[in-house]
Parts: sequence; structure tokens; C-alpha cells
Amino acid sequence: MKILLSDLKKLIPGLRATPKQIGDFLTMAGFMLDSFEKTKYLGKPDFLMSFEIRHNRGDCLSVISLAREVAAFFGLKLKLPEIKSFPQGTSSSIKVADGRFVKRVLAYEINGIKNATSPKWLTDYLALHDMRSKNLLVDLSNYVMLLTGYPSHLLDTSKILGKLYWDMNIKFNSITTLDGTLIKLNKNQEIILRDDKNILALAGIVGGKKAELNLKTTSIIAESAIYDSATVRQNALSLKVVTEASNRLSKYLDPNGLDYAMELLLTLIITHCGNENTAIKKFSFYPKKRLAPIIKFDPQKPSVYAGIEINKQKVVEILHNLGFETQKSDNLLLVKPPTGRMDIEIEEDVIEEVVRMYSFSKIPVDSIPALQVVKDITPRVVNLMEKLRDILSIQGLDEILTIPLTSIIANEKTNYRGWQTVSTQNSVNEDYPDLRQSTAYGLITQLKEYQKKHLLCQDLFEIGTVFGKNGKKYLESHALGILVSSSKNLETARNILEIALRYVGITDIAYFDAKVKPLIANPYTCFDILVKEKNIGIIYKLKPQSVKGNAYLVELDLNKIADILPGFSQIPVCELMQKIITLDANIILEKADSIDKFILKIKSKIGRAKLWNIEIADTFQIKDKIKYTIRVSYMKLNDQEAKKLHLKIFGLNK
Repeated sequence: MKILLSDLKKLIPGLRATPKQIGDFLTMAGFMLDSFEKTKYLGKPDFLMSFEIRHNRGDCLSVISLAREVAAFFGLKLKLPEIKSFPQGTSSSIKVADGRFVKRVLAYEINGIKNATSPKWLTDYLALHDMRSKNLLVDLSNYVMLLTGYPSHLLDTSKILGKLYWDMNIKFNSITTLDGTLIKLNKNQEIILRDDKNILALAGIVGGKKAELNLKTTSIIAESAIYDSATVRQNALSLKVVTEASNRLSKYLDPNGLDYAMELLLTLIITHCGNENTAIKKFSFYPKKRLAPIIKFDPQKPSVYAGIEINKQKVVEILHNLGFETQKSDNLLLVKPPTGRMDIEIEEDVIEEVVRMYSFSKIPVDSIPALQVVKDITPRVVNLMEKLRDILSIQGLDEILTIPLTSIIANEKTNYRGWQTVSTQNSVNEDYPDLRQSTAYGLITQLKEYQKKHLLCQDLFEIGTVFGKNGKKYLESHALGILVSSSKNLETARNILEIALRYVGITDIAYFDAKVKPLIANPYTCFDILVKEKNIGIIYKLKPQSVKGNAYLVELDLNKIADILPGFSQIPVCELMQKIITLDANIILEKADSIDKFILKIKSKIGRAKLWNIEIADTFQIKDKIKYTIRVSYMKLNDQEAKKLHLKIFGLNK
């Protein structure tokens, strides 16, 4: 958006700031200075500044709105161009046939005027803004658009057949625009202006040839409208037509602002093209008036957010300079922004206005704002997932991402939770209509793709969501799947798993023969993973037909792990006041007996306060039995106390 220094001085009497000061302020206020050049206008030296306008500040695609920002910062009054009132009738030849995407229409039917070529002040002004002069009426319309930000469109009434309508395009295949370009249309998508026979314009985008003005034009309809911005943007993109009008109307513009813009245009048209016989008729369509929100605002918060003191009086002064209304309510303010500030909706928006007008340059760069510490509401499972990603990546595993859609057969082969399948409606892939109950199928599919390309020894993991149903209850959980194909035994998969769990703070890990064994699992190498006697997942060897070679799969329920974690001590270092005493014990168990259950009983008997560590030091098979050497490290006990407890726990003192 370009603006002349002389425009600013005309709109802000008493402005003494230099062009550089104005450019620096607007840049710090959120409008990046794009260009800055000396120029001449009306034979006098001037400065032309260009600024990038943020998408949510469509109002600032206008000279007046940028001037309002400058006036507010320097504490000066804005003086708008004067408008005049004229006798008006009511137009009956303008209608809104389909107003679904039309928020506001304001139009004037003006008869008895004389068009002409534009004076030099106007042609030069438009040239500075990269616009070519057409004729006086059209140029005045463009001039008002630059000043106010509201595009308008002028139609030659003598070329309109019947009435003028706002409508959705249901029958026109194309339109020839003002510059002679033929545009093919998509029916039922474009908002158009039409008469009883022809299409006259693409609403909010560009006018058509049919009702184009020329120097012989004596009667016009001058209209301006606000549309659904998304529809204008979609139409402009699909038709590949970008204009000054569509650029503005694809953003949020205040429907209330049409009144001043169109009254200013009417004043200029009557002043430059009218006479005592000029007749005016008005048409207005405004089905739902826009009201500004009333926002509860704490005047202390700008100081908290900025990290510097901004007293309440200054806060109120800034808001009033911006045109905000304020009213006291206990310790708060009820703030009502101007309706033109479509970007102001919540308290944080008001805070930003105060801070940017106070000037970001006043915020020290070498100190941290004293922000109020808020509660961390990030679910534990989210932090857990991020930590596990790091740990598994460090161990050399590759992360994959697969879609959560699968087939009912894949669910039947991988399900170990006892869930029922959840099917989707209108699935994007009819071959995969169901939501996965396990990450296993995606991991196996990826491994097979690697093996096709002879990329062997791949260890993979995926963190994703799994779904199921238990009766009428729908279930959802975050899962970690690990697929190890680089090993010939289960121990490697267990090591990867246990390293990951121990790094996040889980140490009491036990394995028991799985109660539910997936169909793809080797039933003799399939174990439930328990922590504190809670089942958190499963580990198993894949059947040979699943993939080439040996492969082991682990799946963990991360939600269950996240629930368990707060009960674990995660202190990385502790001070030992006495030495650690390590003693061994030999036990013999039947093959069918679980060593993990035995160790859990031992841990319970010793107690966490006295137990430093317990591990299986050795195993030896004796016919149908297994001999285990259990190594126990005691803490906070002397030699005699440790030996006495050790003999008692293992029944060796009998």
C-alpha cells in the first residue's frame, strides 16, 4: 500500500514528523516499509512510502486507515475529507436476487451528469499508485478506493437492460472484462452483477464490457458491496483474476464503512460531474448489521506482556487515540473497538494494540518480561512420545509414519487387546475402511518394502494412534510399535525396549506368557510386558511367513505408561551414605514357572528402601528345570544385616 507524505499532512493537521520517523513507526507497528522514495506531486517535492499490509488488516489498504495509525501514535486528530448531503430518492431498479454471500450493498443511481477526462492532479495521483487514468468518473471511483479502501463499480445505466441484480451465476458461461479479456466461468460459484439479459460484472473482482462507461455517459449506477471474503478469494483464484478490488474484498472489511466511502464518492461525482438537474436515488441492502464486540480487558496486562511499566492512564489514552471506547467495570475495562477494526476480537488483541502503539522499540532487549507462570497443560503422553522418539533414534531405529486406515483382516491378525474393529463411513480408500488396532501391520508392510529393495537388517518404529471398540464404547490410545529385524534372538528386541523404558524412568519390567496372542505371533515366543503388575504391551516373534528372516515386534500402550510414570522416582543421582552389598542366591524352578513372578515376590519382600538392584546373573538348564543365579544388591545395610536379610528372603537359613 502506497501513501504520500502530503496525504498524511492533509489528513493530520499539525503532523511534524519526518518521513523516516513515520516509516520507522509504521514498521514497528506491524506494517513493514517496502519502499521509500523522493517524488514530486502537484509540482512540489514529496515522499512516496510503500508498506506491506498484514492479511488481517484489510482496513489498512487505504490512505485514511494508515493515517489513522500515524495520528494515534503521535496523539493528533484525524481530519477526514468533507462529504456533502444531497436530496435523494429510493431506487426501485436495483435488487439483490441471491444474497447468500452478500453482506452489504450500497448503490446510487445518478442521472444528469457529464463525464470528462480527468484533471492533472487526479491522473498524477493515480499514476503514483500504479493506476492508469480512464475517465473522470472511473478515476474518481479509484481515487476513493485508495483513500478509503472500499472498491466501487460504476455502470452506464443506458446500457443496462431492465434492472440491476446481485445474483449467483447459474446461466452465464463467460464474461468479457473491461480490458477485453474473455474469462470462462464456473456456474453456481461466482457472485455476479447482471441485468435481465447480460452479465455485467464479477462481483468483488472485475467489471464487464457490457455496461462500461465512456465520455458520453450521462447516467450511472455507482455501487459498492461487501461480500463473503472467502468466496471472493476462491473465485479470484479459480478464475485467475487478481485486481485491486479482489485484493481488498478477499480480506475482512467492515460493512459499516461503506457509508462514508460512498458518500465521499457521491460528493466528488456531484462536485466534478454534476449540475443543478442531477437526480440521485439510493439503494441499500444490509440484512445483518455488524456490531463491534465488547471485550473485558485488564489494563495491567500490557505491562505484564511487554515487561515494562505502561500506566493505566497511558493505556486508556492509547485506546482512545485508536478510536476505542472504554468503560470501567470493577478493576477491568470494557473495551469496544471501532467496527472497522475487524481484527480485534479478544483481550489479547487489545493488549497487542496498546503495546505496539506504546512502541515495541521501548521494550528492553536484555531482560525477560515478568510473565505470569501458567500451568503446563501438555498431556504427559505427548512429552513421553517426544522423549521416546529421541531415545529410539539414538539407538539407530528409523521412524516411519503410516495412515491409520487398514483392513479388517489386518486387524484380525494383529489384534491382541480384544477390541472390536471400528469402521469408517465414506472412507477415502474403500480397500482400507477400518481403523487400525495395532501399529504392527504398518511396520510389517514397510519392512517388506525394504526387503523387496534388498535393504535388510532394518529396525523400525512408529508412534501413532490405535482405535477399537468395546461394546458400545469407542476406544483410542497412543501406541509405540517397534520392529527389530537385525537380530536372530529376542534379546536384542528386549534390550531396545528396556533401554527406552529405563530412560523415561521405568525399571520394574517383567514378562509373562501372553494371555492373548496375535495370529501373526509365534505362540511360543509371545509375552505380555508388565510394569508394577500392569500390562503395558506385548513383545513377540513374528511367524516366518510374515517377513523374511527373524523379526521381533514390540507394541506399548503409551497412555498406560504415562499414567504409571508419576509414581516413579526419576532422580538421576543420589548420595550413598553406606556401601552397596551384593550377594548371590541360587534357585531352581520348573520350566513352566515364571522367573519374573518370582523376582517380583523377592522385590516385595526386600522392600524398595533396602533394594538397590536385582538381576539374573546366570541360568542353567537341568532336565525339566532351570537353575537361576539371582544377584541382589542391598543398600542402607551393613554386611551382617544384608546377609541376615538375604538368607531369610531366599530361605537359606533353614
